[in-house]
Amino acid sequence: MGAGLSGQHPFISAENQMKKFLLCLLLLSGGAHAEQWFEMPNNAGGKIMLLESSCGKTENGKLVIATTPAGDNVMGCWYYFAEMVHIAWDNGRSSSFKPTDFTARKK
Repeated sequence: MGAGLSGQHPFISAENQMKKFLLCLLLLSGGAHAEQWFEMPNNAGGKIMLLESSCGKTENGKLVIATTPAGDNVMGCWYYFAEMVHIAWDNGRSSSFKPTDFTARKK
């Protein structure tokens, strides 16, 4: 019997988990919109913004931008894995957050 027939949960890839996370956030925020993102305040007094476009570095990563009031930005890739949002910043650092830390925004 295959994994799906034996009562066990089939393996869910990180990409499928990320899609599930985005879909849940979109549904909770009142529907999908072409210009929608998720954000939270950061320690620098700016924002961390999760975008839906590819970060261009990996197949599964999506673009993340951190802003500051001084106008300095840091970019990177974000991933949804193990019920957490993980960020690999372009400056070599990494961060992890709970999905509930983010609020849906749209233009």
